[in-house]
Amino acid sequence: MMQPGGFKRSGLQLQVVFTVGVVVVALMGLISMTVVLQARSQILSQHRNGAAAVAHAFSIPAMDALILGEQTGSAASDVLDNHIRTFLGAMDGILSISIVDPGGWIIAHSDPRLYSEPITDDTLLRASRALEPMTSVFQDDMGRWITEAAVPLQVGSKRWGAALLRFDAEPTRQQVTRLFLLLFLLTLALTTATIGILYLLVGRITASLRALVAEVDKIDFETDTPITMEAPSNEIGYLIHHFGLLKDRLVQSRSELVAAQYQVHQAEKMASVGRLASGVAHEVNNPLNGIWFCLHGIQSDPENREQTERYLGLIGDGIQQIELVVQKLLGFARSQPASFEEISLNEQVRAVLDFIDFQFKGREATVQVSLDADLPAVRADAGLLKEVIMNLLLNSLDAIEQSGKIRIQSGRTDEEGVFLSITDNGVGIPEEHLSQIFEPFFTTKETGKGTGLGLSVTLGIVELHGGSIRVHSDPGRKTTFTVALPARGTP
Repeated sequence: MMQPGGFKRSGLQLQVVFTVGVVVVALMGLISMTVVLQARSQILSQHRNGAAAVAHAFSIPAMDALILGEQTGSAASDVLDNHIRTFLGAMDGILSISIVDPGGWIIAHSDPRLYSEPITDDTLLRASRALEPMTSVFQDDMGRWITEAAVPLQVGSKRWGAALLRFDAEPTRQQVTRLFLLLFLLTLALTTATIGILYLLVGRITASLRALVAEVDKIDFETDTPITMEAPSNEIGYLIHHFGLLKDRLVQSRSELVAAQYQVHQAEKMASVGRLASGVAHEVNNPLNGIWFCLHGIQSDPENREQTERYLGLIGDGIQQIELVVQKLLGFARSQPASFEEISLNEQVRAVLDFIDFQFKGREATVQVSLDADLPAVRADAGLLKEVIMNLLLNSLDAIEQSGKIRIQSGRTDEEGVFLSITDNGVGIPEEHLSQIFEPFFTTKETGKGTGLGLSVTLGIVELHGGSIRVHSDPGRKTTFTVALPARGTP
């Protein structure tokens, strides 16, 4: 099950245990096989040496019987037969005894039926011609393991043949098998214990890491609450300690960033106020001139009561107009904390248009407004949303200069949200600049006509509300900015 941030519970623990387990199994298997092979070789060597010693012990009386028979001219078969029976009765594990002459005939055998028979067995034939003792281990046709030991019967250059003894090697094979099983079980037990201990040790490490991840998930960067988990005196504790230092630095950096963003926001807002100053001066100067005119008329003819009352009424209207303009300007420039509530996007558009109405005076510019009357409410900060609309409208006014057309439209998006688009037929934005217009301090305007922060601040406000902003420009013909916001969404 995936945890937040892509952390897979116990994934590291299983990976480490699996990897180390494979290495441990491979090493233990290699060591066990080496031990088994060496032990098997040693057991077989001891078995073959024992078989060779028994065969040598048998060959001495057999050769004495052959020498005696040759000296007396009597047949040695009876003596050899008696010696074979006696030896078989005295020794366990011997399957058969054969004595062959150099000519390839069996002169004595533990099976009387094979007396005076020619040699048909390849092993017997090799044994009859052997000049040195030889042993071999093989599996017969019945699947039984056999050990053969051949001893030449000769004195000096005189050769009488060879004695071949066959031993039952099954006990030896069973001994090797038991050794293999014992080592296998021992290897399995040691491997299981090693992996179990490793699993517990890695589990303790991953538990500390999971606790650290839990601390990471609890970080909100809004407070300086320290990390509460206990740091062990190892590398994990070192990591936890330095993570705490990192958290403190991030909290401090975030505070500095918020302060810097606030300053940039305010700087752009004041820059926008400065751009409005000329229009505001015009809006204030007109009623001021009227007031001065009325005052001059009253002073010139103070006895004209009817004129005085009419002029005082005009003076009051002028003062109210000046007060309204100043209040709007102060309301826009005033620094206030963000306050999200359900508001009408259309009402904010109308409020901004009413505020900057004087900007259109003296121009041949036209504004077309098409607002969806059934537009759902959005959860937003009214002041910030007005600032977005203000920045985009002022940019459009700069683009069309003294004449042109601006179209403002609102509606619903396909994602059950709302949108506001502002289109102008001004100079447009070159394609190579479209990817840069939202970068801080980037501007194509002349020096003194823009700070390069307006669109950057606008993007930040829109993203704060969980929305997005797109731009499409056909230089010289049309430029459209479209802001999309979630309807009643939680920023």
